[in-house]
Amino acid sequence: MLPAFTTRKVDLRSSLKSRAVAGGDGLGLRQAMIAGEVALTVVLLAASGLLIRTLIYLETLPPGFNAAGVMTAKASLDDARYHDPAAFNQLLESTIFAMKRIPGVSNAAVGLTLPYEPAMNEAVTLNDGQDAGKQVGTDEVYVTPGYFETLQIPLLAGRDFRGSDRPDTQPVVIVNRTFANKFFHGGNPIGHTLNKGEVIVGVVGDVELSSLLDQFAPPIKNEETIYIPATQMNPHELELVHTWFQPSWIVRAAAPVNGLPEQMQRAFSSADPRLPFSGFYSMKELEARTLSTERIEVALASAMGALALALSTVGIFALVASTVAVRTREIGIRIALGSSIARAMVHVAGAGVGASIAGLVVGLVLSVASLGLMQSVLYGIGVYDGLTMGIVVFSLLAVTLLAASLPVLRIVRINPATTLRDQ
Repeated sequence: MLPAFTTRKVDLRSSLKSRAVAGGDGLGLRQAMIAGEVALTVVLLAASGLLIRTLIYLETLPPGFNAAGVMTAKASLDDARYHDPAAFNQLLESTIFAMKRIPGVSNAAVGLTLPYEPAMNEAVTLNDGQDAGKQVGTDEVYVTPGYFETLQIPLLAGRDFRGSDRPDTQPVVIVNRTFANKFFHGGNPIGHTLNKGEVIVGVVGDVELSSLLDQFAPPIKNEETIYIPATQMNPHELELVHTWFQPSWIVRAAAPVNGLPEQMQRAFSSADPRLPFSGFYSMKELEARTLSTERIEVALASAMGALALALSTVGIFALVASTVAVRTREIGIRIALGSSIARAMVHVAGAGVGASIAGLVVGLVLSVASLGLMQSVLYGIGVYDGLTMGIVVFSLLAVTLLAASLPVLRIVRINPATTLRDQ
């Protein structure tokens, strides 16, 4: 509304006599407003660009497993019947056996936590090695034999869990590569013990887990993880974990299987008709759910950046168009006196281009001052990313040239003879 206030000083009698455009002055004010608009557009585009590149980084992290052909289903075992280890183990064995018999299914297993999900956190004590006696925090996941094979998580050293790992046998655990490197300093952890004598029997590759419980960490990352056999869980542990977590049944199919969720439910119900699955998920769906906040942030920032860019484009176009309208007779006289059309076009477009470039410079300064506030939501990319800022600058320059060029094309249609006759 600010340019509208300039019309208060317009003398209508003289304006009509001279055929001037009411409100044709105030060019400096309009240029300042366009510069401010462009400056804020730079900040919004830079912010949305950084969020987009962060999302791309998170989506392209190596997952550590093969998601193709995997279907998962969750069920709540917060049931007094399954606080008993014998009943719990019987349920796992019978359901896994039934799911392996589904035509097209190559393997099946159960795990407390899947990739892209937050895991149960546990404190464990290192019994030997150079950090003997040290208590460390780690993620803990119970799994059945075949879990790593079903998800195709590589076994790097040692052995997988076996059916012979029972409650009355030596307690065993498998650790991931991050755990081995961090707490055994790149040495071989096989044979070392934790807590009350659990022996490390294997090392597996890292998989991306959710870190949503840690607001200062990326939404997905490789964390120190220990895997324990589901068969060696005691009643207290079963009651505790099933209060907060739902285990997942995982099947791998070599090719698409028609009605796989329904067949998994039938196989599950064959062991316990009163226990339904609460939901079915592909690994892609789990990843999308974990990164949903980042996707919403990108969508909102991109929408605001696109709207700001559109408004800046309209503003530059309107500024140059109004300048052409106000100075039509002046331009015609210049051309009649020998000025070239190209020179006149550049001269008139300079009002919009100059305002945009000034706004671009101010916007870059504002970005340097303000984008540091985004540090906590950026991963795998720096706040002052050269590629992002280069794309922003190039986009604004291209839009500026386009928005300023279209209205000055009207100068080509100006007839100097007509202009002189009107004058």
